[in-house]
Amino acid sequence: MLSSLQIDALREMSNIGCGNAAPALSTMLNRRVDMQIPNVNILPLADVADSLGGAELVLTGVFFQATDELTCSILWLLKQESVTKLLSILLDSEITSKPPYSSMEQSALMEVGNILSSSYLSALSTFTGLKYQLSVPALATDMAGAILDIALMQLGAYSDQALIIENTLCDGDESVEATFLLIPDVPLLERIFELLGVA
Repeated sequence: MLSSLQIDALREMSNIGCGNAAPALSTMLNRRVDMQIPNVNILPLADVADSLGGAELVLTGVFFQATDELTCSILWLLKQESVTKLLSILLDSEITSKPPYSSMEQSALMEVGNILSSSYLSALSTFTGLKYQLSVPALATDMAGAILDIALMQLGAYSDQALIIENTLCDGDESVEATFLLIPDVPLLERIFELLGVA
């Protein structure tokens, strides 16, 4: 169980990562984009699927693995209505397609996932002084339970806990909700809290 100080530290790090991501996305889209983080928490991996809406809910996930000193698995997960909204924003046209998505649509989703993952890890690196290398992204659309199982098998499950960051991308009146999961190894999580002064 995390203390309130630890939750606050993770939320502050997440807000900085969010602040780093917004300008990068704005540059990518050539218009203002805002990012908001309504909630940050740590959950057991066994409870993640239920927190997302159930193991049978269809999601699209972008997966990464970070190596070097910040060793962790990363998943960026979107419900299908969020994918449709985001693709319409990214491609500046009304998108009605369903999975399997085109190569252009997949590339757009992976690029946003890459920007967000890099922004969050950069914030964590700035806070802690720890270095990282980020893998190329992989994308899949499936039921939440299957996506989590596949991701953990492919990327490696370092612990039984996940940092859950809910994020909302705002483009004018349009908003896109997504969930960012960071799964660190146990020693890394302990070290992060020590370096943040909230062990």
